[in-house]
Amino acid sequence: MEILVVVGIITMLIALLLPALDRAKAEAMQVQCMSNQRQVGIALLGYTNQWNGYLFPPDMGAAATDLAPKYHDVWPYIVFDQDSPAIMMCPNDPDAYFQHSYVVNEHLAANNVKYWSNMNALHGLTPDKIIVMGEKVSTEHDYYMEPGDFDRLVEKYRHGLNVGSNYLMLDMHVETLLPGPAFGEIDPWDLADLPTTGTVDQ
Repeated sequence: MEILVVVGIITMLIALLLPALDRAKAEAMQVQCMSNQRQVGIALLGYTNQWNGYLFPPDMGAAATDLAPKYHDVWPYIVFDQDSPAIMMCPNDPDAYFQHSYVVNEHLAANNVKYWSNMNALHGLTPDKIIVMGEKVSTEHDYYMEPGDFDRLVEKYRHGLNVGSNYLMLDMHVETLLPGPAFGEIDPWDLADLPTTGTVDQ
């Protein structure tokens, strides 16, 4: 009888501890993802210094018909000088297509936005409200978030339904955001589609 009581107590403790361990593991992966994005941001800043303020190479993504990435033809190869840097993979996204979890915001290139652009060029927004890079759906192979791609491409809940996904902003801080009340009505990656109050509703 005593053994059964001890086994019951141990079982109960395990049941209480496992969810806490799962949450801790999920939070650790989210933090690692944020660290990855910060490191990518540092690499992008290195690119801006060489290319007159532009944040990433244009027109260097995978074609829809590509069965495997042509590494020398995609922007991470230019920025990092290697095929698939580990920091391009979110630990919560182990099966990311073409070995990258993040996409850069093509709206910035379309609007001729540079790292040091003023608020007029940024449609009245502050740099901390403008997305440079975010997380993509695992099965998608894109390297850029282009006009019309938001609903198909952007992973909005990588780190949980109550957490959201990580985003690298133009001021180079990384933020975890949930979809906001404007979800489905605007593309929060599109400067021209954002409210000028400086809020980013996703």
